[in-house]
Amino acid sequence: MANSQLSLEDPEYVTVTRAKWGQLPIRMKVIEFFGDGDPFFGGNSDDRVLGESHLILESNSQDKHAIFENIEAAHEAAKKVSNRRANSILGVVPYWR
Repeated sequence: MANSQLSLEDPEYVTVTRAKWGQLPIRMKVIEFFGDGDPFFGGNSDDRVLGESHLILESNSQDKHAIFENIEAAHEAAKKVSNRRANSILGVVPYWR
């Protein structure tokens, strides 16, 4: 992977992220972070969510988002994503309520 930041398929991401949480979330989504800066302000970011198909969804997709109960399940799914864009980072978006 060309990017030096930790990404969800790396076991160290799981360890570091769990250590940052004061309490475990009730669910989470996997997001593919891609590009830099908000497009409204001249940036080129194009972040996308992982679908139930275990593929990163196009921004206009109506497919259901994959929901995970824990970071370990999200990590296992991240290792299997086959349509990830080069130089992207996979991460989680946690929900506590």
